[in-house]
Amino acid sequence: MGKINFVHEYTVEGYITFSIKIISGEFSGTSSFCLSKSTLLNAILALGEMYNQLEGAYQINNYDNDDFILFEFAKHGHLNISGQVGGSHNQQFLVYNFMTDQTALHEVISTFHKVVSFL
Repeated sequence: MGKINFVHEYTVEGYITFSIKIISGEFSGTSSFCLSKSTLLNAILALGEMYNQLEGAYQINNYDNDDFILFEFAKHGHLNISGQVGGSHNQQFLVYNFMTDQTALHEVISTFHKVVSFL
């Protein structure tokens, strides 16, 4: 089992930076993750639709480096979250893949909604 957590750090000129923490098994990684406002709005819509239908896949790419997060529904509400944090240009980065349930996606969507409400 794993966990993903976004915390809003700051917003500059339409770009939102989050601190993201990934826990995948016994490994974890923390990094900054930057999205444009339009990307964040698109993510909210796409992830919301996935959550309601319990199917589909959506990838969010970091604006600043090659980090990404891929959300993919499997059967029976199981959600696979995979990706990379830390940027492959760094000496240390985390490539991860873990299975969780749809509640993790709800938490991500809720965090994104809170940030958008302040923009």
